[in-house]
Amino acid sequence: MTVDAPSASLRLPSNPFSTRFTRPGSIPPLDASGELVDVTALADRIPAPGGCGAISAPHGHGKTSLLLAILERVAARGKPTALVRVGSPRDAWRVLAVVARTAPHTVVGIDGWDRMWFAVMPAVRLVAICRGASLLVTTHRPGRLPVLARCETSRDLLSAIVDRLPDHGGLIDATDIDDAFSRHGGNVREALYDLYDRFERRMR
Repeated sequence: MTVDAPSASLRLPSNPFSTRFTRPGSIPPLDASGELVDVTALADRIPAPGGCGAISAPHGHGKTSLLLAILERVAARGKPTALVRVGSPRDAWRVLAVVARTAPHTVVGIDGWDRMWFAVMPAVRLVAICRGASLLVTTHRPGRLPVLARCETSRDLLSAIVDRLPDHGGLIDATDIDDAFSRHGGNVREALYDLYDRFERRMR
């Protein structure tokens, strides 16, 4: 009796759309056309000590990935960096404490600037000026903050990300990518969650 060899999809070790492959920092920042972002050029434009620059975009557009890449490039140059993630307004006090402890010329990344209490924002900026630190923040609405970069998405970007992930065994095609991108209004993070679910269903 002959037994058919298992399909390529059945030999896949795990879902290529799982967070360990797609979380911020796992894939280098890509622009809306799917090309690598010039992180070095952005690192060169970080405001001088006491200044603040924003990475602006809606949810799921790659702000955190770009922030991490810029901080990594800055650190590779031997410059001190710090990173604070803001999950709720109460984290504003933790941000203030981190900035207050920084050494001069530190680049402090604040992921989720607009999640902080609005009243604490001026204090954070004032302390950064006093400490000689530069702030690099992610935000949906930059307001009066100088914008260092605006992240945009496209169907080509989502396709380029999928191409950089582990093999999906042909279980996801161009139609899936188009549909996931459209269904989630350009939110790449949600589109990747959508593709994760499609892959799981087809593996069963």
